[in-house]
Amino acid sequence: MKLAKRLFQVTGLICLFSLLAACNGSSSSTGTMSLAVNDTPVDGAQMVVVAFTGVDLMSSGNLQSFPFATERTINLLSLQGSASAQLLSGVTVPAGNYQWIRLDIDPANSYIITSTGARYPLDIPSGSQTGLKLVSGFTVDQGSQSDFLIDFNLRQSLTESNSGGTTSYLLNPALRLVNLETAGSVSGTAATTLSINGESINNTACDPAVYVYPQGTTVFNGFDVSVSGGTTPIASATLSLDSSTGLYDYTVGFLAPGTYVLALTCAGNDTSGATSLAVVLPQDVTITANTTATVNFT
Repeated sequence: MKLAKRLFQVTGLICLFSLLAACNGSSSSTGTMSLAVNDTPVDGAQMVVVAFTGVDLMSSGNLQSFPFATERTINLLSLQGSASAQLLSGVTVPAGNYQWIRLDIDPANSYIITSTGARYPLDIPSGSQTGLKLVSGFTVDQGSQSDFLIDFNLRQSLTESNSGGTTSYLLNPALRLVNLETAGSVSGTAATTLSINGESINNTACDPAVYVYPQGTTVFNGFDVSVSGGTTPIASATLSLDSSTGLYDYTVGFLAPGTYVLALTCAGNDTSGATSLAVVLPQDVTITANTTATVNFT
């Protein structure tokens, strides 16, 4: 009887310690996380270089900081389509829900080279103090790997400034967080014989692009064009001429599963102050995880 009572007491203590460990957190309540960056392209630039110094994550009031031993200078314009650059790779973090991600930036080493070859400073509001914060909730599951990507929408983010007679560019990015475990992509071609609002896509003033809109969009905004009742694109891709096929090619990577509307436009005409955006051949496409859909414009 005494032995049974002692066993009961020991078992009770083990259970109590297990509960306390669960309440206070334990080394097993972690996951691993990777984070990459990608770019939606912009016109009028050869390079957009951002110097990253670290990444911060906020979870239930707890800040996780990952400073880089050396700055990582990344040309965002080299990361179009399905290309990306890694900022974090398999770091261990507490499992659970996170409220935001902050990218720590060194504005002094960030710059833009325009299409004319001129280099200008890249001003990032509060970049050296508070970095670039993306308030978008995400979850890191316990005991598993979670992979995310931040898309820099440069078409919507860059503004030229001539304050005080000095030219610089302001980077105030529209950031989009993508869960790579569920993301898909879309690619395709466009015929060189197409025209948009009477303008051939071969015209140098056209700069053809594919814009991606939410499902059901019927009134199309540009990144710099806003009309009453219009919808702004989620992402975009430039078209490049394939000399072997005589067709334009494009790829839009890292889209969350769902249905979207794709439309062809002259991105070179998507300028601030315009009252309308001409698009042609809007088409629906359904994106599924880890697959590439095809949409051709003919």
